[in-house]
Amino acid sequence: MAPTTASFDQVGYWSPNTASVDWCENNYVVSYYIAEFWNTISSLFIILLGELGLYLCPTKEKRFKVTFRTITVVGIGSTLFHGTLRHKMQLLDELPMIYAATALAFICIENKHGAQGRWLPISLATWLFLTTIFVSITGGKIQFYTFQGSFGILQLIIIYYVTVLHRQQKTIISIRGGQNDSSWLITRAIGVYFFAVTIWLIDLHLCEFVNGVGPQSVLKWNPQLHAWWHVFSISGVYFSTLLIAFQHYVAKGLQPSVYFWKGFAPALTLDPHAQQKAAKLH
Repeated sequence: MAPTTASFDQVGYWSPNTASVDWCENNYVVSYYIAEFWNTISSLFIILLGELGLYLCPTKEKRFKVTFRTITVVGIGSTLFHGTLRHKMQLLDELPMIYAATALAFICIENKHGAQGRWLPISLATWLFLTTIFVSITGGKIQFYTFQGSFGILQLIIIYYVTVLHRQQKTIISIRGGQNDSSWLITRAIGVYFFAVTIWLIDLHLCEFVNGVGPQSVLKWNPQLHAWWHVFSISGVYFSTLLIAFQHYVAKGLQPSVYFWKGFAPALTLDPHAQQKAAKLH
Protein backbone atom coordinates (compact mmCIF):
# COMPACT_ATOMS: atom_id res chain seq x y z
CA MET A 1 0.00 0.00 0.00
CA ALA A 2 1.29 3.46 -0.85
CA PRO A 3 3.17 5.25 1.94
CA THR A 4 2.46 8.83 2.88
CA THR A 5 4.97 10.84 0.86
CA ALA A 6 4.83 14.07 -1.09
CA SER A 7 5.06 12.12 -4.34
CA PHE A 8 2.09 9.89 -3.54
CA ASP A 9 0.06 12.81 -2.19
CA GLN A 10 0.15 14.91 -5.34
CA VAL A 11 -3.15 16.60 -6.13
CA GLY A 12 -4.92 15.77 -9.36
CA TYR A 13 -8.23 16.19 -11.12
CA TRP A 14 -10.00 13.50 -9.03
CA SER A 15 -8.51 14.50 -5.65
CA PRO A 16 -9.09 13.82 -2.83
CA ASN A 17 -8.78 10.02 -2.91
CA THR A 18 -11.76 8.27 -1.30
CA ALA A 19 -10.88 4.62 -2.06
CA SER A 20 -10.04 2.28 0.83
CA VAL A 21 -6.65 1.48 -0.73
CA ASP A 22 -3.99 3.46 -2.60
CA TRP A 23 -1.62 1.22 -4.54
CA CYS A 24 2.13 1.59 -4.85
CA GLU A 25 2.18 3.93 -7.83
CA ASN A 26 2.99 7.63 -7.53
CA ASN A 27 -0.30 9.48 -8.02
CA TYR A 28 -0.81 12.04 -10.81
CA VAL A 29 2.81 11.85 -11.98
CA VAL A 30 2.21 11.09 -15.66
CA SER A 31 -1.09 12.93 -16.03
CA TYR A 32 -3.04 15.44 -13.95
CA TYR A 33 -6.23 13.61 -15.02
CA ILE A 34 -5.18 10.02 -14.21
CA ALA A 35 -4.40 9.10 -10.61
CA GLU A 36 -2.44 5.89 -11.29
CA PHE A 37 -1.41 6.00 -14.92
CA TRP A 38 0.24 2.59 -15.35
CA ASN A 39 -2.36 0.77 -13.26
CA THR A 40 -5.01 2.37 -15.46
CA ILE A 41 -3.32 1.48 -18.75
CA SER A 42 -2.68 -2.13 -17.71
CA SER A 43 -6.39 -2.51 -16.85
CA LEU A 44 -7.14 -2.30 -20.57
CA PHE A 45 -5.48 -5.72 -20.94
CA ILE A 46 -8.21 -7.16 -18.71
CA ILE A 47 -10.87 -5.85 -21.09
CA LEU A 48 -8.97 -7.33 -24.04
CA LEU A 49 -8.77 -10.83 -22.55
CA GLY A 50 -12.41 -10.77 -21.47
CA GLU A 51 -13.60 -9.98 -24.98
CA LEU A 52 -11.07 -12.32 -26.60
CA GLY A 53 -12.21 -15.20 -24.39
CA LEU A 54 -15.83 -14.55 -25.32
CA TYR A 55 -14.97 -14.37 -29.03
CA LEU A 56 -12.94 -17.60 -29.02
CA CYS A 57 -15.29 -19.66 -26.84
CA PRO A 58 -16.26 -22.76 -28.91
CA THR A 59 -19.80 -22.74 -27.57
CA LYS A 60 -21.99 -19.82 -26.60
CA GLU A 61 -23.37 -21.27 -23.39
CA LYS A 62 -24.71 -18.60 -21.08
CA ARG A 63 -22.37 -19.56 -18.23
CA PHE A 64 -19.29 -18.77 -20.30
CA LYS A 65 -20.80 -15.67 -21.88
CA VAL A 66 -21.50 -14.33 -18.37
CA THR A 67 -18.02 -15.25 -17.11
CA PHE A 68 -16.04 -13.63 -19.92
CA ARG A 69 -18.27 -10.57 -20.09
CA THR A 70 -17.93 -10.10 -16.33
CA ILE A 71 -14.14 -10.16 -16.80
CA THR A 72 -14.59 -7.33 -19.30
CA VAL A 73 -16.59 -5.40 -16.71
CA VAL A 74 -13.77 -5.98 -14.20
CA GLY A 75 -11.38 -4.36 -16.68
CA ILE A 76 -13.66 -1.37 -17.16
CA GLY A 77 -14.10 -0.95 -13.41
CA SER A 78 -10.37 -1.32 -12.82
CA THR A 79 -9.67 1.39 -15.41
CA LEU A 80 -12.08 3.76 -13.69
CA PHE A 81 -10.87 2.90 -10.20
CA HIS A 82 -7.16 3.37 -10.82
CA GLY A 83 -7.80 6.42 -12.95
CA THR A 84 -9.71 8.18 -10.15
CA LEU A 85 -9.05 6.39 -6.82
CA ARG A 86 -12.67 7.11 -5.92
CA HIS A 87 -14.68 4.76 -3.68
CA LYS A 88 -17.58 4.29 -6.10
CA MET A 89 -15.19 3.38 -8.90
CA GLN A 90 -13.42 0.96 -6.56
CA LEU A 91 -16.72 -0.90 -6.20
CA LEU A 92 -16.97 -1.17 -10.00
CA ASP A 93 -13.59 -2.91 -9.90
CA GLU A 94 -14.00 -5.19 -6.89
CA LEU A 95 -17.63 -6.32 -7.09
CA PRO A 96 -17.34 -7.68 -10.67
CA MET A 97 -14.27 -9.62 -9.51
CA ILE A 98 -16.47 -11.37 -6.95
CA TYR A 99 -19.19 -11.93 -9.55
CA ALA A 100 -16.75 -13.46 -12.06
CA ALA A 101 -15.22 -15.72 -9.41
CA THR A 102 -18.71 -16.81 -8.29
CA ALA A 103 -19.62 -17.73 -11.88
CA LEU A 104 -16.46 -19.86 -12.14
CA ALA A 105 -17.16 -21.50 -8.77
CA PHE A 106 -20.72 -22.32 -9.95
CA ILE A 107 -19.38 -24.00 -13.09
CA CYS A 108 -16.77 -25.93 -11.07
CA ILE A 109 -19.39 -27.24 -8.63
CA GLU A 110 -21.64 -28.42 -11.46
CA ASN A 111 -18.66 -29.92 -13.31
CA LYS A 112 -17.95 -32.04 -10.24
CA HIS A 113 -21.41 -32.82 -8.89
CA GLY A 114 -23.70 -32.33 -11.90
CA ALA A 115 -26.68 -30.00 -12.14
CA GLN A 116 -27.79 -29.02 -8.64
CA GLY A 117 -31.20 -27.57 -9.33
CA ARG A 118 -32.34 -24.09 -8.40
CA TRP A 119 -31.01 -24.10 -4.83
CA LEU A 120 -27.41 -23.50 -5.91
CA PRO A 121 -27.93 -20.38 -8.09
CA ILE A 122 -30.41 -19.00 -5.55
CA SER A 123 -27.94 -19.53 -2.70
CA LEU A 124 -25.10 -17.94 -4.65
CA ALA A 125 -27.30 -15.01 -5.70
CA THR A 126 -28.31 -14.43 -2.07
CA TRP A 127 -24.69 -14.53 -0.93
CA LEU A 128 -23.72 -12.12 -3.71
CA PHE A 129 -26.51 -9.73 -2.73
CA LEU A 130 -25.43 -9.65 0.92
CA THR A 131 -21.74 -9.34 0.00
CA THR A 132 -22.50 -6.50 -2.41
CA ILE A 133 -24.41 -4.58 0.26
CA PHE A 134 -21.73 -5.05 2.92
CA VAL A 135 -18.80 -4.18 0.65
CA SER A 136 -20.67 -1.13 -0.63
CA ILE A 137 -21.62 0.40 2.73
CA THR A 138 -18.31 -0.15 4.54
CA GLY A 139 -15.03 1.69 4.13
CA GLY A 140 -11.38 1.66 5.15
CA LYS A 141 -9.79 -1.57 6.32
CA ILE A 142 -13.16 -3.22 7.00
CA GLN A 143 -14.17 -2.78 3.36
CA PHE A 144 -10.76 -3.83 2.06
CA TYR A 145 -10.52 -7.03 4.10
CA THR A 146 -14.18 -7.94 3.57
CA PHE A 147 -13.61 -7.88 -0.18
CA GLN A 148 -10.28 -9.72 0.06
CA GLY A 149 -11.80 -12.38 2.33
CA SER A 150 -14.79 -12.98 0.06
CA PHE A 151 -12.67 -13.09 -3.06
CA GLY A 152 -10.06 -15.30 -1.39
CA ILE A 153 -12.66 -17.89 -0.33
CA LEU A 154 -13.93 -18.11 -3.91
CA GLN A 155 -10.39 -18.55 -5.22
CA LEU A 156 -9.77 -21.44 -2.82
CA ILE A 157 -13.03 -23.11 -3.88
CA ILE A 158 -12.04 -22.83 -7.55
CA ILE A 159 -8.51 -24.16 -6.95
CA TYR A 160 -9.89 -27.11 -5.00
CA TYR A 161 -12.41 -28.13 -7.63
CA VAL A 162 -10.18 -27.69 -10.69
CA THR A 163 -7.49 -29.79 -8.96
CA VAL A 164 -9.90 -32.57 -8.01
CA LEU A 165 -11.48 -32.59 -11.48
CA HIS A 166 -8.08 -32.61 -13.14
CA ARG A 167 -7.12 -35.79 -11.29
CA GLN A 168 -10.42 -37.47 -12.11
CA GLN A 169 -10.38 -36.52 -15.77
CA LYS A 170 -6.92 -37.89 -16.43
CA THR A 171 -8.46 -41.35 -16.39
CA ILE A 172 -11.51 -40.33 -18.46
CA ILE A 173 -9.37 -38.74 -21.17
CA SER A 174 -6.99 -41.70 -21.35
CA ILE A 175 -9.93 -44.12 -21.76
CA ARG A 176 -11.61 -42.02 -24.44
CA GLY A 177 -8.33 -41.47 -26.22
CA GLY A 178 -8.66 -37.69 -26.36
CA GLN A 179 -5.89 -35.14 -26.14
CA ASN A 180 -4.98 -34.39 -22.52
CA ASP A 181 -4.40 -30.64 -22.44
CA SER A 182 -5.75 -30.38 -18.91
CA SER A 183 -2.25 -30.72 -17.41
CA TRP A 184 -0.92 -27.96 -19.67
CA LEU A 185 -3.75 -25.65 -18.64
CA ILE A 186 -3.68 -26.29 -14.90
CA THR A 187 0.09 -25.80 -14.71
CA ARG A 188 -0.14 -22.40 -16.36
CA ALA A 189 -3.33 -21.36 -14.58
CA ILE A 190 -1.96 -21.99 -11.10
CA GLY A 191 1.65 -21.05 -11.87
CA VAL A 192 0.88 -17.71 -13.51
CA TYR A 193 -1.72 -16.77 -10.92
CA PHE A 194 0.50 -17.54 -7.93
CA PHE A 195 3.29 -15.49 -9.47
CA ALA A 196 0.79 -12.64 -9.83
CA VAL A 197 -0.28 -12.98 -6.18
CA THR A 198 3.38 -12.83 -5.12
CA ILE A 199 4.03 -9.49 -6.81
CA TRP A 200 0.65 -8.21 -5.55
CA LEU A 201 1.71 -8.96 -1.96
CA ILE A 202 5.07 -7.24 -2.49
CA ASP A 203 3.33 -4.18 -3.91
CA LEU A 204 0.85 -4.11 -1.02
CA HIS A 205 3.11 -4.77 1.96
CA LEU A 206 6.61 -3.71 0.85
CA CYS A 207 5.81 -0.55 -1.08
CA GLU A 208 8.22 1.64 0.86
CA PHE A 209 11.08 -0.58 -0.30
CA VAL A 210 10.15 -0.69 -4.00
CA ASN A 211 8.42 2.63 -4.77
CA GLY A 212 11.56 4.33 -6.06
CA VAL A 213 10.90 7.62 -4.22
CA GLY A 214 11.01 7.06 -0.45
CA PRO A 215 14.15 7.07 1.70
CA GLN A 216 13.79 3.32 2.41
CA SER A 217 13.37 2.29 -1.23
CA VAL A 218 16.07 -0.10 -2.45
CA LEU A 219 15.12 0.70 -6.04
CA LYS A 220 15.75 3.92 -7.93
CA TRP A 221 12.57 3.44 -9.97
CA ASN A 222 9.12 2.00 -9.39
CA PRO A 223 8.64 -1.36 -11.19
CA GLN A 224 4.83 -0.82 -11.16
CA LEU A 225 4.13 -4.23 -9.66
CA HIS A 226 0.39 -3.66 -9.42
CA ALA A 227 0.23 -2.98 -13.15
CA TRP A 228 2.08 -6.27 -13.73
CA TRP A 229 -0.38 -7.92 -11.31
CA HIS A 230 -3.13 -6.91 -13.72
CA VAL A 231 -1.34 -8.54 -16.65
CA PHE A 232 -0.37 -11.78 -14.92
CA SER A 233 -3.48 -12.22 -12.77
CA ILE A 234 -5.88 -11.85 -15.69
CA SER A 235 -3.68 -14.23 -17.70
CA GLY A 236 -4.03 -16.72 -14.83
CA VAL A 237 -7.79 -16.15 -14.75
CA TYR A 238 -7.93 -16.65 -18.54
CA PHE A 239 -6.05 -19.96 -18.24
CA SER A 240 -8.30 -20.96 -15.32
CA THR A 241 -11.43 -20.21 -17.32
CA LEU A 242 -10.11 -22.27 -20.24
CA LEU A 243 -9.35 -25.11 -17.81
CA ILE A 244 -12.83 -24.99 -16.28
CA ALA A 245 -14.39 -24.91 -19.76
CA PHE A 246 -12.14 -27.82 -20.77
CA GLN A 247 -13.38 -29.84 -17.79
CA HIS A 248 -16.97 -28.89 -18.62
CA TYR A 249 -16.60 -30.13 -22.20
CA VAL A 250 -14.88 -33.35 -21.13
CA ALA A 251 -17.84 -34.12 -18.86
CA LYS A 252 -20.14 -33.62 -21.85
CA GLY A 253 -18.04 -35.89 -24.07
CA LEU A 254 -17.05 -33.12 -26.49
CA GLN A 255 -13.31 -34.00 -26.54
CA PRO A 256 -11.80 -30.51 -26.19
CA SER A 257 -8.22 -29.62 -27.04
CA VAL A 258 -6.06 -26.49 -26.90
CA TYR A 259 -4.89 -24.59 -29.95
CA PHE A 260 -3.26 -21.19 -30.41
CA TRP A 261 -5.40 -18.60 -32.16
CA LYS A 262 -3.26 -16.50 -34.52
CA GLY A 263 -0.29 -18.41 -33.15
CA PHE A 264 -0.25 -16.81 -29.69
CA ALA A 265 -3.62 -16.82 -27.87
CA PRO A 266 -4.56 -20.20 -26.31
CA ALA A 267 -8.15 -21.24 -26.93
CA LEU A 268 -10.28 -24.38 -27.00
CA THR A 269 -11.58 -26.34 -29.94
CA LEU A 270 -13.89 -29.36 -29.92
CA ASP A 271 -13.77 -32.62 -31.79
CA PRO A 272 -15.38 -32.12 -35.25
CA HIS A 273 -17.77 -35.00 -34.63
CA ALA A 274 -19.04 -33.20 -31.52
CA GLN A 275 -19.93 -29.95 -33.28
CA GLN A 276 -23.58 -30.80 -33.77
CA LYS A 277 -23.87 -31.63 -30.09
CA ALA A 278 -22.04 -28.43 -29.15
CA ALA A 279 -24.38 -26.35 -31.32
CA LYS A 280 -27.25 -27.37 -29.05
CA LEU A 281 -25.52 -25.86 -25.99
CA HIS A 282 -26.69 -22.33 -25.21
